Amino acid sequence: MILEHRAYTMKPGLLERFYETQLERGFDTVQPVIERLIGYFSTISGPADQVVHLYAFDSLDDWQTRLHGLYGLPELEPYFLKVRPLMLSQENHILLPAPLPALTPHFSADSSWIPSDPPLADPTTVRNLLIEEQIVSLAPGMLGKYWELLERHGISALTPLETNMIGSFFMMAGPLHQVYHYWFFDSFDDRTRRHNAVRVNPEWIRFQEGIRPYIAKQESKVMVPAPVAEMVPLFRGE
Repeated sequence: MILEHRAYTMKPGLLERFYETQLERGFDTVQPVIERLIGYFSTISGPADQVVHLYAFDSLDDWQTRLHGLYGLPELEPYFLKVRPLMLSQENHILLPAPLPALTPHFSADSSWIPSDPPLADPTTVRNLLIEEQIVSLAPGMLGKYWELLERHGISALTPLETNMIGSFFMMAGPLHQVYHYWFFDSFDDRTRRHNAVRVNPEWIRFQEGIRPYIAKQESKVMVPAPVAEMVPLFRGE
């Protein structure tokens, strides 16, 4: 399994128009990728007017076949002509699941969640659902050390976040030595409470002390699900 991470940054004020173009296009034509969609999420902290969307593909060949087969379809050309001028930039990365099973409850090397599986939560019943993307950039060659210290000290301290874990991944194609962690929360208060419970755990403090010399950068985005049900199957209410 590979995870594709795409980030589209819109021109100011055009985020809502981006979602409108998805509805105007419909989803039948893009079904090959919708079948592997995890979700579209809009940033509310971090880069403004950015949409992050995630897909779980079986392999690079599966990714190539499903995604690139769409670009030559004439019926999609009107959509591309409308949506591309809305954007300032597009980027994509290919990620692999973390090698620690505790961090991959839904997405592992051998299997992954797909839209036909039950959703992790229903945003219609969780009013303030948030998704956090945490990116840890490591010094060259230190990825193995990160997993080693996380397994030794960090995993046991992450219990307050266990039920909220979407998955952890690391970079395959893109900026090297990066780790991506994803969680979901009922609200900002829920996020703060759970993270604070982790931070005061002595094992987490040991992990932080051990890994600190190898961290080049750490950043987080807080996001909300797209306002279109078809675009957030991971949190779609049945």
